[in-house]
Amino acid sequence: MSQFLRLVKIPLIVLLAGFSGLAAPLQAKSLKETRTAAEQGDPEAQCAMGLRCAKGNGVRQDEAEAVEWFRKAITKGHVEAQRQLGMCYLLGKGVPQDAAEAVKWLRLAAAQDHVAAMKQLGVCYTLGSGVTKDLAEGVKWLRQAAEHGDADAQMELGLAYFDGEGVAQDAAEAVKWFRKAAEQGDLNAQKLLGTTLLQGLRVPQDLREAVKWFRKAAEKGDPEGQMMLGLAHTAGTGVPLDLKMAAALLRKAADQGYAPAQLELGMSYMIGSGVPQDAAQALSWFHKAAEQGNPQAQTKLAAAYFEGTGVERNTAEAAAWFRKAADQNYPLAQFGLGGCYLRGEGVTQNVAEAVRLFRAAADQGNSDGQFALSMMYEKGEGVDKQLVQALKWCRLASRQGHEIAFLHQATLEASMTREQVIEAVRLEHEWRPSK
Repeated sequence: MSQFLRLVKIPLIVLLAGFSGLAAPLQAKSLKETRTAAEQGDPEAQCAMGLRCAKGNGVRQDEAEAVEWFRKAITKGHVEAQRQLGMCYLLGKGVPQDAAEAVKWLRLAAAQDHVAAMKQLGVCYTLGSGVTKDLAEGVKWLRQAAEHGDADAQMELGLAYFDGEGVAQDAAEAVKWFRKAAEQGDLNAQKLLGTTLLQGLRVPQDLREAVKWFRKAAEKGDPEGQMMLGLAHTAGTGVPLDLKMAAALLRKAADQGYAPAQLELGMSYMIGSGVPQDAAQALSWFHKAAEQGNPQAQTKLAAAYFEGTGVERNTAEAAAWFRKAADQNYPLAQFGLGGCYLRGEGVTQNVAEAVRLFRAAADQGNSDGQFALSMMYEKGEGVDKQLVQALKWCRLASRQGHEIAFLHQATLEASMTREQVIEAVRLEHEWRPSK
């Protein structure tokens, strides 16, 4: 599954909506009018007063008083007040947190066709919050909310189908629900649908439709949508190839502080794609993204310092940036920092640390790290000399198209016994990348 899909599937976002939903229409009247009506027993006004107290809208924020107003409205059967009281218990607002009590009130509201309550009840079952975790029951309530047109529920239902959680896996059905939410203008759904179709995630790839949804997100000023549309123009993916348009879109996203776009814009400047080639500008954008913790940008910046590209060569600065990305388990940075330790460039030479970093990169499937580790085993540097391990890692790197590993493999095999080669091949086939 793509990184974006993993990030989107956060049901707590739905739960933590809190005091929302019908707040605006319930508070249309002035505070004086609302209070007077509430004190006279009008349940709609009582719920509205509860919302005002909960949010501090025109009155002093007082969550306990909000609960009292919701309880008064509930005595008159007000469904939204039931949901709001459920949320108070769920979040511990004005009452002690009590998930079971929260579910009781959410269920009561949901049974009366309150869409937001259906959605939140579905998430409670999905998470096992206040009830025994039951994915199928969660899907049941999410489906009811989705069929009533709730975009959040449509997204969650789509994700349930995509992953096969609480329902049989069905990517086409997932896309159907993603599309329903996207057509309502839901920004995350538009980007999720675009990503699914762009990458062909369990469904046929559809580049033109993917770009259509990224464009809608971009038109709302969303930086991720702008970046994805820019990248589509860079490659001519579903749209005409237009490098200047691509760079302009990347800049819009980068100017909003979106680190992935800053990285992409930096790469555009580095190679002169849609903008004049300018290594100094490239480094400026890499630096902006790197300071936000983007490991790819940190590694690009480290490489520039190491090679002296667009900046005076500074191996200590290079090692420092490699370390920031390596600490995030980014394999290219682990390989780069390992090279610094192996040669003692920018850091005190430490061959054992170099081996550790090469192994960390190799374990994730990085071919440079695999070949570097192979050489360490072959030479016995930082580890005991082991030709079987050396050949295993050499073959793994070669299998990924590492040209030097491919050329060196025959030489290494020639120095080994037949039994050693067979053992290395066995280990190669048994190897799996770390997660």
